[in-house]
Amino acid sequence: MIKNCIYSLFVILLLTCIGLPNVHAQRIVRADTIQKSIPKDTASKSQDLQTTVFYSAVDSTVLDADQQIVNLYGGAKVKYGNISLEAEYIRLDWAKNEVYAKGTFDTTSKKMVGLPVFTQGSDKYDSDEIRYNFKSKRAIIKGIVTQQGEGFVQGKNVKKDEEENLYIRNAIYTTCNLSHPHFNIRASKIKVVGKKEIISGPFHFELNDIPLPIGLPFGFFPYSQPKEAGKSGILIPTYGEEPSGRGFYLRDGGYYWAASENIGIRFTGQIYSKGGWGLGANSQYNKRYRYTGSFNLALNRNNSGSEFSPSTRTDFALQWSHSPRSLGNSSFSASVNIASNSYNQFNTFNTQQYLSNTIGSSVQYTKAIGQNFRSGISLRINQNTTTRIFDAGTDFNVGLNQFQPFKKKNAIADRFIDQFRIGMDFSGTVSLTNQVSDLYTRYEFDVYPRESNSQRGIIQKPFIPKNADDLPPGVIPLNGSTLPMLLEKAQTKFNYSIPLSLPNIKINPYINLTPGISWSGNMYTRSYKYTYMPSDSTVRIDTVGGLPKFSSQISFSASMNTRVYGTMRFTKGRLQAIRHTMAPSISLSYTPDYSDPTYGYYQDVRINNRKFINNNGEEQVGDIRRISSFDPRQLSYGGASGSISFGIQNTLEAKLKTKSDTATKESEKINILDNFGINGSYNLLAKEYNLSNLSFNANSRIKQFDINIGGNLDPYLYVPDQSFAVVGRRTPDLMVAKGEGFARLQSFNLSIGKRFAPAKGQGEKVSKNATEAQLKQINRNRDDYVDWNIPWSFSFSYQFSMNRAGLAPSQNISGLTFQGDLSLSEKWKFSFSSGYDFKYSGLTYTNISVHRDLHCWELNFNWTPIASPFYGRASNYSFDLRVKSSLLQELKISRRRSFYDKGGF
Repeated sequence: MIKNCIYSLFVILLLTCIGLPNVHAQRIVRADTIQKSIPKDTASKSQDLQTTVFYSAVDSTVLDADQQIVNLYGGAKVKYGNISLEAEYIRLDWAKNEVYAKGTFDTTSKKMVGLPVFTQGSDKYDSDEIRYNFKSKRAIIKGIVTQQGEGFVQGKNVKKDEEENLYIRNAIYTTCNLSHPHFNIRASKIKVVGKKEIISGPFHFELNDIPLPIGLPFGFFPYSQPKEAGKSGILIPTYGEEPSGRGFYLRDGGYYWAASENIGIRFTGQIYSKGGWGLGANSQYNKRYRYTGSFNLALNRNNSGSEFSPSTRTDFALQWSHSPRSLGNSSFSASVNIASNSYNQFNTFNTQQYLSNTIGSSVQYTKAIGQNFRSGISLRINQNTTTRIFDAGTDFNVGLNQFQPFKKKNAIADRFIDQFRIGMDFSGTVSLTNQVSDLYTRYEFDVYPRESNSQRGIIQKPFIPKNADDLPPGVIPLNGSTLPMLLEKAQTKFNYSIPLSLPNIKINPYINLTPGISWSGNMYTRSYKYTYMPSDSTVRIDTVGGLPKFSSQISFSASMNTRVYGTMRFTKGRLQAIRHTMAPSISLSYTPDYSDPTYGYYQDVRINNRKFINNNGEEQVGDIRRISSFDPRQLSYGGASGSISFGIQNTLEAKLKTKSDTATKESEKINILDNFGINGSYNLLAKEYNLSNLSFNANSRIKQFDINIGGNLDPYLYVPDQSFAVVGRRTPDLMVAKGEGFARLQSFNLSIGKRFAPAKGQGEKVSKNATEAQLKQINRNRDDYVDWNIPWSFSFSYQFSMNRAGLAPSQNISGLTFQGDLSLSEKWKFSFSSGYDFKYSGLTYTNISVHRDLHCWELNFNWTPIASPFYGRASNYSFDLRVKSSLLQELKISRRRSFYDKGGF
């Protein structure tokens, strides 16, 4: 201790003699390390130091008082403001206001150690040697390695000026983070301009130290630091060829405009050698804590490229997505997707978009005022690019939440009358469609004139357009000439309802009775008049305009529900008990007979000239049907409705002993049957067809297999009748009463699916760098992502559905889809997805992918050999080798080939 004090006193006296008074010395934690500082007020005015300079060394500190030089050996450190320097050897020259640093050669490892690391703010420079002047803020660096944005710059000789610009000779620029990069851009001169961009002289590319004959006379590489706005710049186009289409092309070239920190816009174009062209604008915008969204607009003028029969086509697409944060009691959202019918077929290279034939758009706005009042409005547009059917509409609603009008404001307990509730709902719809008629609609009568019924009773086949402008029967094109007719045929409908909830009545501790009253109705802008035409035994339908038409009804209801439990216990084996939970419900409703023609809502219409004996034992000519005055497809069999609706839901659970004796729980519970339910109703006042169809559903998860079942049963008997084609005539006789079984299965659906993967790949993905919405998207759609953390995965799903109308043959759809991936090695991944259509006996959409991780590059090969089993779609393959950095997306090798045929290959 005395020796150290004497040494410190000697240093102070020595510095005082050379004009540097008040130099403080102190010991730090490590005994062999000395840290010293020179306060800024002790420096002469010529030195112009702005703050204190701190320096230290692990090995030793040697002071040359005559030359005003301090030599630091072993783990040397110097800190001056936001500048820090670390190296094995550092020399401080106070006379020149200069610091010099370098590494030393380690004779044991035979390599340089302790190379200088210079840090200024957020910028970090690794080098072989560095000389920095505190006064001029300039530096000379040898062997630099520094990160600029997402790229890395290396150079042999570097000069740094006071504006933080770097002038580098014999430099390379790369996005590979290795000291010896896999690829780079090599230039004789590079200038790094502050935190804005990198500018180079003549340069060429090198791949694995092999110079490539690719280069330019100059280069410009913009980059952004964190929390800075994006940079505007030119977008380099991709190039290629469509051999059987539009020829050679330049695509997706243009300009990116960074309008602000919240919005950026890409203006792009494309041009083809056979005369086609396209323009587009794409924007992404984001306002933190306010909203996010995207906007895309594309217009393409396509030329078929045929020399003998050339044709042109104009396609467009508009997408807009807006997701704001709800403020107060209002919310707004938009998802707009509008495109010409042939846009996806001829202009997109995304397989999923290509195969999709439905496009939907919606815009919604909702507003709540207080706790009781609510309102909303929405706009929707849907189109099918295969059938060319387009429908659009706007919906609005205004409602009053149910409230308790008799409840006192400061009441402590509820009285019986306080449970009385009342509310109100009013909604409207305005819709139009270009499907002006449907020749395949199965009315229960022939429509005048008779030749328009040629397709009735025939199962509709899928419409497959041969040309881009083909339309199915009954559909007209949507253009300026047809718009007035479509607006004239637009349907306007308003609905209102006033629900009344009466006080609950507790029959016993386990059963509640809930009565209710509802007043509802509709308003229509048009109605229909039906006239039987004896000349050809058809029904003529006439549209009636004029003033709005109203319909209303009052209904009464009461419902009861309870829950029953049953347990069966076992004394042997792991199974301890099985628990059955049954939840029956029953409700009674009464609605007067509003189908009586005196109300004007329905009309009794003769539909044929069939002779038969009616229920009164009299001969009758012609069947009578009660048809809605507002919808020809809606029929009623008359009578008031006094219905009993019933349903029962069931669940099964098992209790098992744990396999391990060291488990924290003695038993575990598993679900055998998540749900099995049956629902139906019985109309007490109907003259016939009292019992409704019975619906059933069940779902379960057994050993990670997801199983779902559902269906519909018709209890009434159908008999053959030529007047009703292959469907047959539905009679009011129950099948069970005629010995024909319990009911006829009208529809049935079954789905079974499972995902196989190693245990470590089954858990949910978590990441500190992802948002909650991103994690939900990934965990809910695991099959859409390539996961390098698991060696393999496989999933499948089997779907079966059956639908049958009466005695008509059933229409079955049965298909199997499967997908998976396999890690051939740590860097190779093989993925596939396909399926089999049992109806058409062919493979469905099939895709095969190979992924290769090349550290700073990634290689992807995608092949779609089969896109459709029964009609023409595009098959394609693509090969992409690109840099992972988002800054150098232009540095990619991409080849894509598309072709069309009718064989499904």
